[in-house]
Amino acid sequence: MTQPPSPDAELDTLIGYQLQMARLRVMEAAHAALAPYGISPARVTALSLIRAQPGLDQSALGRALSINRASAMKLVNQLVERGLVERRPGRNLRSHALHLTAEGEAQLPRMIACLRESEAPLLAGLDADERATLLQLLHRIHAPLSRD
Repeated sequence: MTQPPSPDAELDTLIGYQLQMARLRVMEAAHAALAPYGISPARVTALSLIRAQPGLDQSALGRALSINRASAMKLVNQLVERGLVERRPGRNLRSHALHLTAEGEAQLPRMIACLRESEAPLLAGLDADERATLLQLLHRIHAPLSRD
């Protein structure tokens, strides 16, 4: 599949623009793939972070997702209502430790598999080495941001 020419040829040389265009296609596919679960890619990311760091509190989750406190609370409330996450006593009276429920543990791998499948057609033009290189380069671009 060929891409239509960009409205401005200079955009073709801007990495940020190219990343954004790729992101739009990936997110469109991800939303479609997750539709049967009624969940967004951002919520799957939150579930993955909670699985990777059991006991994570809402504030740390919000920082990891680059969202404010109120948005983190709303997101966690939705995941709790869906039965995917539970709050347990935290390190102090004002915080809660977040953990996946058994349902969250069961559904998350299926959701991630759907995301992987949704990326396959978008990456079909790349061989395994090119996909590995793309991942490595993307990690190098965002890694400095995650050290803050």
